[in-house]
Amino acid sequence: MISLIKQAAKNFLHHQIALESHLTDTLSHVRTIIASIDVKLDDGEIKTVYLGFNEGLIKEIVSVYLGEDEADEQTMKDMTLESTNMIVGSAKVLAEEAEKEHFMITTPEFKAIETFHNCQCSEISILQTHKEALIIGIKG
Repeated sequence: MISLIKQAAKNFLHHQIALESHLTDTLSHVRTIIASIDVKLDDGEIKTVYLGFNEGLIKEIVSVYLGEDEADEQTMKDMTLESTNMIVGSAKVLAEEAEKEHFMITTPEFKAIETFHNCQCSEISILQTHKEALIIGIKG
């Protein structure tokens, strides 16, 4: 599943925000806006997907979508939730198109603004843009 979410996130950053990204192993310890969304697989297993947007990245997304150069905390939270929904929803479509796993998704939830370090995730991937990162974690 994480490969589908990574592909959806790369597509989102490239096609929607006009940012190139690459995988990295470096987890930055900067202020990150974190949301989660539950995914129910065909076999009934439920996994929680965490997406953490470094503050600079979510501000860039706010600028692209809302045309705002300065984003307040509530706007960053809202855009994190919307971006999480778009990315995981896109992964769902990619899975269906590839006739791979099918899954249902819930409504995203805001988790925290902190460094991304304590989700107890079994899988973590980091997409690095020119200066900011999008962190993907899966628990369950």
